[in-house]
Amino acid sequence: MSSAVSPSPARPRALYGLLACVRLTAFEERAADARRAASYEDKVVLAGLATGAFGQFERLRDRLIEAGADPYEAMRPYQDAISAFHERARPGDAMEALTKVYVADSILADLYREAVEKADPGTRAVVHESLADSGHAEILTERLRAAAENDTRLASRLGLWARRLVGEALSQAHALAEENPEVGALFGDEGVAAMFGRIVDRHQARMRAVVLRD
Repeated sequence: MSSAVSPSPARPRALYGLLACVRLTAFEERAADARRAASYEDKVVLAGLATGAFGQFERLRDRLIEAGADPYEAMRPYQDAISAFHERARPGDAMEALTKVYVADSILADLYREAVEKADPGTRAVVHESLADSGHAEILTERLRAAAENDTRLASRLGLWARRLVGEALSQAHALAEENPEVGALFGDEGVAAMFGRIVDRHQARMRAVVLRD
């Protein structure tokens, strides 16, 4: 990857296209998980997360249109990699689906926020808005914590699942950066180890918050 620089006009569009694809796919996955959930409690949480993801997709789509880009063409280069990630990280039940949102989505959000730290203020604002909590983070945290505290076997299983998700999320980010130079250029070479250190620290803090070990 090249050294981090202020992004050219093409780079924000590439990033918006990537994030639009991420959020639209998240909507599809969470809606499907909500349909399969056994309890109304999990259905409501997952449906709320799906609704939030779709709203974020719509804002990114509108930003791309404002920038003179075809949003669907802007999303196309990332579709295969993102779909492959979800196929590799397919949850087996509602609790694994909730853990996937809590772990993988959070790691990728941290990564994209770090990637635009040196971007212009407008680009940073759009990215942060597209990754903001849709209002369900506290409910999700409480749901996972309660499940882990009440069932040690479930907590162990979810901890192993979380470890797998970390690897899959970082592999997805690496693949996207390698295959799409406009996105990869946002990360740069300087301070990559420190960046990943910060991301891992945040992940570990989130795991402690829900009494899980990855």
